[in-house]
Amino acid sequence: MYAGRAEQPDPPPFGLPSEPRNDHDGKLSTMVTIARDHALESAERADAELRAGRRRSILHGVPYGVKDLLDTDGIRTTWGSGIFRDRVPLRNAAVIDKLRESGAVLMAKMSLGEFAGGNTSSALNPWQLDRTSFGSSSGTVAATVAGLIGFGIGTETGGSIVFPSSAVGASGLRPTFSRVSRHGCMALSWSLDKIGPVGRSAEDCGYILEQIVGYDARDNSSTDRPFSFRAEPGSMLGKRLGVHRAEFELTQSDHNRQVFQEALDVWRGMGVVVEDIELPLYPTGALFTTIVTVESGTNFKRLFDDGRAAGMFSFNEDRAAGWMAGRMMPAADYLTAQRIRSRLTREADEVVSRYDAVIAPTWPNGAALREVSEGWPIPARNEWEPSDDLDARTPRLNYIANLVGHPGLNVPCGFDLDGLPLCLQIVASPFDDQSALDFGMSFQQETDWHRQRPPYPWRPELRSDVTPGRSAYASRVKEHVCVPCERDRQRPPASARSTRPHAFNCGSDSIIGEARISSSGPTTEMIMRSGLLYQRAAA
Repeated sequence: MYAGRAEQPDPPPFGLPSEPRNDHDGKLSTMVTIARDHALESAERADAELRAGRRRSILHGVPYGVKDLLDTDGIRTTWGSGIFRDRVPLRNAAVIDKLRESGAVLMAKMSLGEFAGGNTSSALNPWQLDRTSFGSSSGTVAATVAGLIGFGIGTETGGSIVFPSSAVGASGLRPTFSRVSRHGCMALSWSLDKIGPVGRSAEDCGYILEQIVGYDARDNSSTDRPFSFRAEPGSMLGKRLGVHRAEFELTQSDHNRQVFQEALDVWRGMGVVVEDIELPLYPTGALFTTIVTVESGTNFKRLFDDGRAAGMFSFNEDRAAGWMAGRMMPAADYLTAQRIRSRLTREADEVVSRYDAVIAPTWPNGAALREVSEGWPIPARNEWEPSDDLDARTPRLNYIANLVGHPGLNVPCGFDLDGLPLCLQIVASPFDDQSALDFGMSFQQETDWHRQRPPYPWRPELRSDVTPGRSAYASRVKEHVCVPCERDRQRPPASARSTRPHAFNCGSDSIIGEARISSSGPTTEMIMRSGLLYQRAAA
Protein backbone atom coordinates (compact mmCIF):
# COMPACT_ATOMS: atom_id res chain seq x y z
CA MET A 1 0.00 0.00 0.00
CA TYR A 2 2.75 2.40 0.96
CA ALA A 3 5.75 0.66 -0.58
CA GLY A 4 5.71 2.91 -3.62
CA ARG A 5 6.81 5.83 -1.46
CA ALA A 6 9.15 3.87 0.76
CA GLU A 7 12.28 5.61 -0.46
CA GLN A 8 10.95 9.04 0.51
CA PRO A 9 9.82 8.91 4.13
CA ASP A 10 9.05 12.17 5.83
CA PRO A 11 12.19 13.52 7.47
CA PRO A 12 12.27 13.29 11.26
CA PRO A 13 12.39 16.49 13.28
CA PHE A 14 15.76 15.36 14.70
CA GLY A 15 18.56 12.94 13.92
CA LEU A 16 18.41 9.23 14.64
CA PRO A 17 18.95 8.28 18.25
CA SER A 18 22.46 7.20 17.34
CA GLU A 19 23.39 10.77 16.42
CA PRO A 20 24.38 13.14 19.24
CA ARG A 21 22.82 16.57 19.25
CA ASN A 22 23.37 19.49 21.56
CA ASP A 23 20.13 21.34 20.94
CA HIS A 24 17.03 19.94 22.54
CA ASP A 25 15.33 23.25 23.08
CA GLY A 26 11.58 22.78 23.00
CA LYS A 27 11.60 19.39 21.33
CA LEU A 28 10.86 16.04 22.89
CA SER A 29 12.49 13.99 20.12
CA THR A 30 9.92 11.24 20.32
CA MET A 31 9.71 10.26 16.63
CA VAL A 32 12.24 8.68 14.28
CA THR A 33 10.15 8.57 11.10
CA ILE A 34 6.92 10.45 10.44
CA ALA A 35 4.64 8.64 8.01
CA ARG A 36 2.66 11.72 7.02
CA ASP A 37 1.14 10.54 3.75
CA HIS A 38 0.38 7.10 5.16
CA ALA A 39 -1.30 8.67 8.20
CA LEU A 40 -3.43 11.03 6.13
CA GLU A 41 -4.51 8.29 3.73
CA SER A 42 -5.43 6.03 6.64
CA ALA A 43 -7.29 8.88 8.34
CA GLU A 44 -9.30 9.66 5.20
CA ARG A 45 -10.21 5.99 4.85
CA ALA A 46 -11.27 5.86 8.51
CA ASP A 47 -13.43 8.96 8.04
CA ALA A 48 -15.13 7.41 5.02
CA GLU A 49 -15.82 4.15 6.83
CA LEU A 50 -17.16 5.90 9.92
CA ARG A 51 -19.43 8.12 7.82
CA ALA A 52 -20.74 4.94 6.17
CA GLY A 53 -21.57 3.50 9.59
CA ARG A 54 -18.76 0.94 9.69
CA ARG A 55 -16.85 1.00 12.94
CA ARG A 56 -14.11 -1.62 13.01
CA SER A 57 -13.33 -1.32 16.72
CA ILE A 58 -13.12 1.21 19.49
CA LEU A 59 -9.70 2.16 18.10
CA HIS A 60 -11.09 3.08 14.69
CA GLY A 61 -9.64 6.43 13.66
CA VAL A 62 -7.42 6.80 16.73
CA PRO A 63 -3.86 7.92 15.86
CA TYR A 64 -0.99 5.94 17.36
CA GLY A 65 2.79 5.54 17.28
CA VAL A 66 4.84 2.36 17.48
CA LYS A 67 8.32 1.79 18.86
CA ASP A 68 10.76 1.61 15.96
CA LEU A 69 11.50 -2.07 16.54
CA LEU A 70 8.36 -3.29 14.76
CA ASP A 71 8.42 -3.70 11.00
CA THR A 72 6.12 -1.50 8.94
CA ASP A 73 5.59 -2.21 5.25
CA GLY A 74 7.18 0.57 3.21
CA ILE A 75 8.05 2.70 6.25
CA ARG A 76 11.60 2.52 7.49
CA THR A 77 12.34 0.61 10.67
CA THR A 78 15.76 1.51 12.12
CA TRP A 79 15.87 -0.37 15.45
CA GLY A 80 17.11 2.94 16.82
CA SER A 81 20.50 2.65 15.14
CA GLY A 82 22.23 4.52 12.35
CA ILE A 83 23.41 1.14 11.06
CA PHE A 84 19.86 0.55 9.82
CA ARG A 85 18.90 4.13 8.96
CA ASP A 86 17.90 3.05 5.44
CA ARG A 87 16.18 -0.21 6.34
CA VAL A 88 12.69 -0.33 4.78
CA PRO A 89 10.88 -3.63 5.44
CA LEU A 90 8.38 -5.09 2.98
CA ARG A 91 6.13 -6.58 5.66
CA ASN A 92 4.22 -5.54 8.70
CA ALA A 93 4.76 -6.92 12.16
CA ALA A 94 1.80 -8.98 13.34
CA VAL A 95 0.77 -6.23 15.78
CA ILE A 96 0.73 -3.62 13.00
CA ASP A 97 -1.55 -5.80 10.88
CA LYS A 98 -3.92 -6.26 13.80
CA LEU A 99 -4.07 -2.53 14.49
CA ARG A 100 -4.66 -1.81 10.80
CA GLU A 101 -7.62 -4.18 10.87
CA SER A 102 -8.91 -2.39 13.96
CA GLY A 103 -8.90 0.91 12.03
CA ALA A 104 -6.22 2.62 14.14
CA VAL A 105 -4.09 5.19 12.28
CA LEU A 106 -0.32 4.72 12.32
CA MET A 107 1.31 8.14 12.51
CA ALA A 108 4.97 7.62 13.33
CA LYS A 109 7.76 5.28 14.34
CA MET A 110 8.82 6.24 17.84
CA SER A 111 12.34 6.78 19.14
CA LEU A 112 14.18 4.37 21.41
CA GLY A 113 17.55 3.50 22.81
CA GLU A 114 19.80 1.89 20.22
CA PHE A 115 18.75 -1.73 19.68
CA ALA A 116 16.26 -1.35 22.53
CA GLY A 117 18.82 -0.72 25.21
CA GLY A 118 22.08 0.84 26.21
CA ASN A 119 22.40 3.99 28.25
CA THR A 120 21.22 6.20 25.43
CA SER A 121 17.77 7.55 26.02
CA SER A 122 16.20 8.90 22.91
CA ALA A 123 13.33 11.03 24.20
CA LEU A 124 13.23 13.91 26.63
CA ASN A 125 10.88 13.95 29.59
CA PRO A 126 7.90 16.22 28.91
CA TRP A 127 7.73 17.18 32.60
CA GLN A 128 11.29 18.50 32.64
CA LEU A 129 13.22 18.90 29.42
CA ASP A 130 16.59 18.57 31.16
CA ARG A 131 15.71 14.96 31.97
CA THR A 132 15.22 11.91 29.81
CA SER A 133 12.31 9.50 29.75
CA PHE A 134 14.58 6.67 30.88
CA GLY A 135 14.06 3.48 28.93
CA SER A 136 14.01 2.06 25.45
CA SER A 137 10.28 2.74 24.87
CA SER A 138 10.86 6.35 25.91
CA GLY A 139 9.65 7.96 22.69
CA THR A 140 6.37 6.04 22.82
CA VAL A 141 5.51 6.91 26.41
CA ALA A 142 6.67 10.54 26.23
CA ALA A 143 4.56 11.21 23.13
CA THR A 144 1.52 9.55 24.70
CA VAL A 145 1.67 11.63 27.88
CA ALA A 146 2.43 14.79 25.90
CA GLY A 147 -0.70 14.29 23.80
CA LEU A 148 1.14 13.85 20.50
CA ILE A 149 -0.45 10.45 19.86
CA GLY A 150 -3.61 8.78 21.11
CA PHE A 151 -1.74 5.66 22.26
CA GLY A 152 1.49 3.82 21.66
CA ILE A 153 2.95 0.34 21.28
CA GLY A 154 6.13 -0.44 23.17
CA THR A 155 8.24 -3.48 23.95
CA GLU A 156 9.70 -4.79 27.18
CA THR A 157 12.47 -7.22 28.04
CA GLY A 158 13.24 -6.16 31.60
CA GLY A 159 11.28 -2.96 32.12
CA SER A 160 11.19 -0.99 28.88
CA ILE A 161 7.44 -0.32 29.01
CA VAL A 162 6.88 0.17 32.73
CA PHE A 163 10.11 2.08 33.52
CA PRO A 164 9.64 4.93 31.01
CA SER A 165 5.91 4.91 31.79
CA SER A 166 6.89 5.51 35.40
CA ALA A 167 9.25 8.32 34.41
CA VAL A 168 6.52 10.28 32.61
CA GLY A 169 3.35 9.13 34.38
CA ALA A 170 1.84 7.01 31.60
CA SER A 171 -0.33 3.93 32.00
CA GLY A 172 1.75 1.17 30.43
CA LEU A 173 0.97 -2.55 30.33
CA ARG A 174 3.43 -5.42 30.00
CA PRO A 175 1.14 -8.30 28.99
CA THR A 176 1.67 -11.89 29.97
CA PHE A 177 4.59 -13.35 28.03
CA SER A 178 3.45 -15.04 24.80
CA ARG A 179 0.06 -13.29 24.75
CA VAL A 180 1.04 -10.91 21.90
CA SER A 181 2.82 -12.13 18.77
CA ARG A 182 6.35 -10.81 18.30
CA HIS A 183 6.50 -11.68 14.61
CA GLY A 184 8.14 -8.80 12.75
CA CYS A 185 9.68 -7.29 15.88
CA MET A 186 13.43 -7.08 16.48
CA ALA A 187 14.46 -9.80 18.92
CA LEU A 188 16.61 -8.76 21.86
CA SER A 189 15.93 -11.75 24.12
CA TRP A 190 13.61 -14.41 22.68
CA SER A 191 12.63 -15.81 26.07
CA LEU A 192 11.92 -12.41 27.67
CA ASP A 193 10.66 -9.97 25.00
CA LYS A 194 7.03 -8.77 25.18
CA ILE A 195 4.96 -6.25 23.21
CA GLY A 196 2.42 -4.12 25.02
CA PRO A 197 0.28 -0.97 24.96
CA VAL A 198 0.85 2.48 26.43
CA GLY A 199 -2.09 4.82 27.03
CA ARG A 200 -3.32 7.58 29.23
CA SER A 201 -5.27 5.17 31.41
CA ALA A 202 -5.54 1.51 32.37
CA GLU A 203 -8.76 1.46 30.38
CA ASP A 204 -6.83 2.56 27.29
CA CYS A 205 -4.42 -0.33 27.77
CA GLY A 206 -7.26 -2.84 28.02
CA TYR A 207 -8.88 -1.69 24.79
CA ILE A 208 -5.56 -1.81 22.96
CA LEU A 209 -4.54 -5.21 24.33
CA GLU A 210 -7.83 -6.71 23.20
CA GLN A 211 -7.00 -5.78 19.61
CA ILE A 212 -3.43 -7.12 19.49
CA VAL A 213 -3.61 -10.47 21.34
CA GLY A 214 -3.95 -13.82 19.62
CA TYR A 215 -2.13 -16.94 18.51
CA ASP A 216 0.37 -16.57 15.68
CA ALA A 217 2.11 -19.63 14.23
CA ARG A 218 4.98 -17.40 13.07
CA ASP A 219 5.95 -16.81 16.72
CA ASN A 220 6.81 -20.18 18.28
CA SER A 221 6.20 -18.78 21.78
CA SER A 222 2.70 -17.60 20.92
CA THR A 223 -0.19 -19.07 22.92
CA ASP A 224 -3.85 -19.42 22.06
CA ARG A 225 -5.35 -17.71 25.11
CA PRO A 226 -8.22 -15.40 24.21
CA PHE A 227 -8.67 -12.07 25.94
CA SER A 228 -11.91 -10.10 26.04
CA PHE A 229 -11.46 -6.83 27.82
CA ARG A 230 -13.98 -5.90 30.52
CA ALA A 231 -13.97 -2.10 30.88
CA GLU A 232 -15.75 -2.05 34.25
CA PRO A 233 -13.70 -3.44 37.13
CA GLY A 234 -16.75 -4.27 39.22
CA SER A 235 -16.77 -4.36 43.00
CA MET A 236 -13.34 -4.53 44.62
CA LEU A 237 -14.82 -5.53 47.99
CA GLY A 238 -12.90 -8.44 49.43
CA LYS A 239 -10.26 -8.58 46.73
CA ARG A 240 -6.73 -9.17 48.00
CA LEU A 241 -3.72 -6.99 47.19
CA GLY A 242 -0.23 -8.14 48.19
CA VAL A 243 2.28 -5.36 48.93
CA HIS A 244 6.01 -5.97 48.68
CA ARG A 245 6.74 -3.70 51.61
CA ALA A 246 10.54 -3.95 51.33
CA GLU A 247 10.54 -2.01 48.07
CA PHE A 248 8.57 0.78 49.71
CA GLU A 249 10.72 0.93 52.84
CA LEU A 250 14.21 0.39 51.42
CA THR A 251 14.10 2.33 48.17
CA GLN A 252 11.88 5.36 48.76
CA SER A 253 12.13 8.74 50.48
CA ASP A 254 9.77 9.68 53.31
CA HIS A 255 7.70 11.83 50.96
CA ASN A 256 7.43 9.09 48.35
CA ARG A 257 6.40 6.51 50.95
CA GLN A 258 3.60 8.83 52.07
CA VAL A 259 2.36 9.20 48.48
CA PHE A 260 2.38 5.43 48.01
CA GLN A 261 0.61 4.91 51.34
CA GLU A 262 -2.17 7.27 50.22
CA ALA A 263 -2.49 5.24 47.02
CA LEU A 264 -2.90 2.03 49.02
CA ASP A 265 -5.52 3.78 51.15
CA VAL A 266 -7.58 4.38 47.99
CA TRP A 267 -7.92 0.62 47.50
CA ARG A 268 -8.55 0.08 51.21
CA GLY A 269 -11.43 2.52 50.91
CA MET A 270 -12.97 0.19 48.31
CA GLY A 271 -12.85 -2.76 50.67
CA VAL A 272 -9.66 -4.28 49.23
CA VAL A 273 -7.71 -6.40 51.72
CA VAL A 274 -4.12 -5.12 51.66
CA GLU A 275 -1.46 -7.48 53.04
CA ASP A 276 2.34 -7.41 53.15
CA ILE A 277 4.11 -10.16 51.23
CA GLU A 278 7.60 -11.57 50.81
CA LEU A 279 8.93 -12.41 47.38
CA PRO A 280 11.24 -15.35 46.65
CA LEU A 281 14.89 -14.52 47.28
CA TYR A 282 16.82 -15.18 44.09
CA PRO A 283 19.70 -13.35 42.38
CA THR A 284 17.31 -11.81 39.87
CA GLY A 285 19.87 -9.37 38.50
CA ALA A 286 22.38 -12.13 37.73
CA LEU A 287 19.69 -14.36 36.19
CA PHE A 288 18.38 -11.59 34.00
CA THR A 289 21.82 -10.44 32.88
CA THR A 290 22.99 -13.96 32.03
CA ILE A 291 19.94 -14.77 29.94
CA VAL A 292 19.80 -11.44 28.11
CA THR A 293 23.51 -11.26 27.31
CA VAL A 294 23.57 -14.78 25.84
CA GLU A 295 20.40 -14.36 23.81
CA SER A 296 21.18 -10.84 22.57
CA GLY A 297 24.78 -11.76 21.80
CA THR A 298 23.46 -14.59 19.66
CA ASN A 299 20.85 -12.41 17.96
CA PHE A 300 23.36 -9.73 16.95
CA LYS A 301 26.26 -12.05 16.09
CA ARG A 302 26.25 -10.98 12.45
CA LEU A 303 26.88 -7.35 13.37
CA PHE A 304 30.22 -8.38 14.87
CA ASP A 305 31.04 -10.93 12.17
CA ASP A 306 30.77 -8.38 9.35
CA GLY A 307 32.14 -5.40 11.30
CA ARG A 308 28.92 -3.37 11.37
CA ALA A 309 28.90 -3.33 15.18
CA ALA A 310 31.64 -0.70 15.03
CA GLY A 311 28.98 1.70 13.72
CA MET A 312 26.92 1.43 16.89
CA PHE A 313 26.61 4.69 18.73
CA SER A 314 26.74 2.71 21.95
CA PHE A 315 29.65 0.50 20.82
CA ASN A 316 31.96 1.80 23.50
CA GLU A 317 29.44 1.18 26.25
CA ASP A 318 29.42 -1.95 28.34
CA ARG A 319 26.53 -3.12 26.19
CA ALA A 320 28.65 -4.12 23.20
CA ALA A 321 31.09 -5.85 25.53
CA GLY A 322 28.15 -7.67 27.10
CA TRP A 323 27.08 -8.99 23.72
CA MET A 324 30.59 -10.29 23.14
CA ALA A 325 30.66 -11.84 26.59
CA GLY A 326 27.31 -13.47 25.92
CA ARG A 327 28.71 -15.19 22.84
CA MET A 328 31.59 -16.62 24.89
CA MET A 329 29.61 -17.60 27.99
CA PRO A 330 29.68 -21.35 28.71
CA ALA A 331 26.48 -23.14 27.79
CA ALA A 332 26.39 -24.58 31.30
CA ASP A 333 26.02 -21.08 32.79
CA TYR A 334 23.10 -20.24 30.52
CA LEU A 335 21.39 -23.57 31.20
CA THR A 336 21.93 -23.17 34.94
CA ALA A 337 20.33 -19.72 34.81
CA GLN A 338 17.33 -21.17 32.97
CA ARG A 339 16.98 -23.99 35.54
CA ILE A 340 17.05 -21.50 38.39
CA ARG A 341 14.55 -19.38 36.47
CA SER A 342 12.19 -22.37 36.29
CA ARG A 343 12.39 -22.79 40.05
CA LEU A 344 11.77 -19.06 40.54
CA THR A 345 8.75 -19.30 38.26
CA ARG A 346 7.14 -22.01 40.39
CA GLU A 347 7.72 -20.09 43.63
CA ALA A 348 6.64 -16.71 42.22
CA ASP A 349 3.49 -18.22 40.73
CA GLU A 350 2.63 -19.69 44.12
CA VAL A 351 3.06 -16.34 45.92
CA VAL A 352 1.15 -14.25 43.37
CA SER A 353 -1.68 -16.79 43.06
CA ARG A 354 -2.67 -16.14 46.70
CA TYR A 355 -3.73 -12.61 45.71
CA ASP A 356 -5.73 -10.91 43.01
CA ALA A 357 -2.67 -8.73 42.39
CA VAL A 358 0.61 -7.73 44.02
CA ILE A 359 2.16 -4.29 44.00
CA ALA A 360 5.40 -2.36 44.48
CA PRO A 361 6.92 0.95 43.32
CA THR A 362 7.78 0.66 39.66
CA TRP A 363 11.29 2.00 40.19
CA PRO A 364 13.43 2.73 43.27
CA ASN A 365 13.54 6.28 44.53
CA GLY A 366 10.78 7.59 42.33
CA ALA A 367 11.34 8.14 38.64
CA ALA A 368 15.12 7.62 38.74
CA LEU A 369 15.50 9.86 35.71
CA ARG A 370 18.67 10.59 33.88
CA GLU A 371 19.92 14.09 33.34
CA VAL A 372 20.42 15.15 29.74
CA SER A 373 24.15 15.51 29.29
CA GLU A 374 25.90 17.64 26.72
CA GLY A 375 25.98 15.89 23.39
CA TRP A 376 22.77 14.03 24.23
CA PRO A 377 21.99 11.17 23.84
CA ILE A 378 25.41 10.00 24.97
CA PRO A 379 25.37 8.04 28.22
CA ALA A 380 24.07 10.22 31.01
CA ARG A 381 24.44 10.13 34.75
CA ASN A 382 21.89 8.08 36.60
CA GLU A 383 20.61 9.98 39.62
CA TRP A 384 19.99 6.82 41.59
CA GLU A 385 23.16 5.18 42.87
CA PRO A 386 22.55 1.79 44.52
CA SER A 387 24.17 0.81 47.78
CA ASP A 388 26.22 -2.31 48.28
CA ASP A 389 22.99 -4.12 49.07
CA LEU A 390 22.04 -4.16 45.40
CA ASP A 391 19.37 -6.85 45.64
CA ALA A 392 17.50 -4.91 48.30
CA ARG A 393 17.50 -1.74 46.27
CA THR A 394 16.49 -3.01 42.83
CA PRO A 395 12.90 -3.21 41.59
CA ARG A 396 12.72 -6.89 42.51
CA LEU A 397 9.01 -7.39 41.81
CA ASN A 398 9.54 -6.05 38.28
CA TYR A 399 12.47 -8.31 37.48
CA ILE A 400 10.80 -11.37 38.95
CA ALA A 401 7.65 -10.63 36.94
CA ASN A 402 9.67 -10.24 33.74
CA LEU A 403 11.67 -13.41 34.32
CA VAL A 404 8.54 -15.52 34.95
CA GLY A 405 6.24 -13.80 32.43
CA HIS A 406 3.68 -12.15 34.73
CA PRO A 407 1.66 -9.19 33.42
CA GLY A 408 2.41 -5.80 34.98
CA LEU A 409 0.62 -2.45 34.76
CA ASN A 410 2.24 0.88 35.61
CA VAL A 411 -0.13 3.49 37.07
CA PRO A 412 0.74 7.04 38.19
CA CYS A 413 -0.17 7.80 41.79
CA GLY A 414 1.32 11.21 42.60
CA PHE A 415 4.38 13.41 42.27
CA ASP A 416 7.69 13.69 44.06
CA LEU A 417 9.03 16.92 45.53
CA ASP A 418 10.59 17.84 42.18
CA GLY A 419 7.23 17.62 40.40
CA LEU A 420 8.05 14.33 38.65
CA PRO A 421 5.59 11.40 38.53
CA LEU A 422 5.52 8.61 41.07
CA CYS A 423 4.09 5.29 39.95
CA LEU A 424 3.15 1.83 41.13
CA GLN A 425 3.39 -1.46 39.24
CA ILE A 426 0.46 -3.86 39.59
CA VAL A 427 1.39 -7.48 38.87
CA ALA A 428 -1.05 -10.36 38.40
CA SER A 429 -0.86 -14.09 37.70
CA PRO A 430 -0.04 -15.28 34.17
CA PHE A 431 -2.87 -14.68 31.69
CA ASP A 432 -4.81 -12.76 34.32
CA ASP A 433 -4.06 -9.40 32.71
CA GLN A 434 -7.64 -8.37 33.46
CA SER A 435 -6.98 -8.40 37.22
CA ALA A 436 -4.06 -5.98 36.86
CA LEU A 437 -6.28 -3.78 34.70
CA ASP A 438 -9.14 -3.99 37.23
CA PHE A 439 -6.93 -2.68 40.01
CA GLY A 440 -5.64 0.06 37.73
CA MET A 441 -9.08 1.12 36.54
CA SER A 442 -10.59 1.09 40.02
CA PHE A 443 -7.77 3.32 41.25
CA GLN A 444 -8.13 5.70 38.31
CA GLN A 445 -11.88 5.98 38.83
CA GLU A 446 -11.14 7.48 42.26
CA THR A 447 -8.12 9.61 41.35
CA ASP A 448 -7.00 11.58 38.35
CA TRP A 449 -3.23 11.29 38.43
CA HIS A 450 -3.42 9.64 35.00
CA ARG A 451 -5.11 12.79 33.67
CA GLN A 452 -2.32 15.14 34.70
CA ARG A 453 -0.45 16.68 31.80
CA PRO A 454 2.99 18.26 31.61
CA PRO A 455 3.24 22.05 31.18
CA TYR A 456 3.84 21.77 27.40
CA PRO A 457 6.77 24.20 27.06
CA TRP A 458 6.77 23.44 23.33
CA ARG A 459 3.03 24.18 23.07
CA PRO A 460 2.47 27.53 24.77
CA GLU A 461 -1.26 27.49 24.06
CA LEU A 462 -1.61 24.70 26.61
CA ARG A 463 -0.96 25.17 30.30
CA SER A 464 -0.84 23.00 33.39
CA ASP A 465 -0.72 23.71 37.09
CA VAL A 466 0.35 20.41 38.61
CA THR A 467 1.41 20.82 42.21
CA PRO A 468 4.07 18.38 43.44
CA GLY A 469 3.16 15.98 46.16
CA ARG A 470 -0.58 16.61 46.44
CA SER A 471 -2.78 14.18 48.25
CA ALA A 472 -4.61 11.60 46.20
CA TYR A 473 -7.83 12.99 47.63
CA ALA A 474 -7.14 16.64 46.77
CA SER A 475 -9.37 18.50 44.36
CA ARG A 476 -7.75 18.57 40.97
CA VAL A 477 -10.23 20.41 38.77
CA LYS A 478 -8.44 23.01 36.70
CA GLU A 479 -8.84 25.23 33.69
CA HIS A 480 -7.64 23.80 30.41
CA VAL A 481 -7.07 25.88 27.30
CA CYS A 482 -6.77 24.28 23.87
CA VAL A 483 -6.47 26.55 20.88
CA PRO A 484 -7.36 23.90 18.25
CA CYS A 485 -10.65 23.34 20.03
CA GLU A 486 -11.31 27.09 19.84
CA ARG A 487 -12.78 27.14 23.30
CA ASP A 488 -11.91 27.06 26.95
CA ARG A 489 -13.36 24.33 29.04
CA GLN A 490 -13.30 23.18 32.61
CA ARG A 491 -11.62 19.80 33.04
CA PRO A 492 -14.00 17.57 35.02
CA PRO A 493 -12.94 15.43 37.95
CA ALA A 494 -12.26 11.77 37.37
CA SER A 495 -15.73 10.77 38.51
CA ALA A 496 -17.35 12.75 35.71
CA ARG A 497 -16.74 10.50 32.69
CA SER A 498 -17.39 12.77 29.74
CA THR A 499 -18.38 11.31 26.40
CA ARG A 500 -18.39 14.62 24.56
CA PRO A 501 -16.57 14.56 21.21
CA HIS A 502 -13.01 15.75 21.52
CA ALA A 503 -9.84 15.41 19.44
CA PHE A 504 -7.13 13.16 20.86
CA ASN A 505 -4.02 15.16 20.25
CA CYS A 506 -4.90 18.47 21.82
CA GLY A 507 -3.53 17.62 25.25
CA SER A 508 -6.94 17.06 26.79
CA ASP A 509 -7.92 14.35 29.22
CA SER A 510 -9.62 12.35 26.50
CA ILE A 511 -9.43 8.57 26.74
CA ILE A 512 -9.89 5.95 24.05
CA GLY A 513 -13.11 4.70 25.58
CA GLU A 514 -14.49 8.26 25.62
CA ALA A 515 -13.42 9.25 22.12
CA ARG A 516 -15.99 10.14 19.55
CA ILE A 517 -15.48 11.35 15.99
CA SER A 518 -17.49 14.51 15.37
CA SER A 519 -18.25 16.37 12.18
CA SER A 520 -16.15 19.29 13.41
CA GLY A 521 -13.14 17.09 14.19
CA PRO A 522 -12.95 14.02 11.96
CA THR A 523 -9.96 11.74 11.92
CA THR A 524 -8.21 13.59 9.09
CA GLU A 525 -8.51 16.86 10.95
CA MET A 526 -7.25 15.21 14.12
CA ILE A 527 -4.14 14.11 12.28
CA MET A 528 -3.55 17.54 10.81
CA ARG A 529 -3.93 19.18 14.20
CA SER A 530 -1.73 16.69 15.95
CA GLY A 531 1.44 17.34 17.77
CA LEU A 532 3.17 15.12 15.24
CA LEU A 533 2.75 17.57 12.40
CA TYR A 534 3.25 20.46 14.77
CA GLN A 535 6.60 19.01 15.74
CA ARG A 536 7.54 18.48 12.11
CA ALA A 537 6.69 22.04 11.21
CA ALA A 538 8.76 23.35 14.10
CA ALA A 539 11.82 21.35 13.13
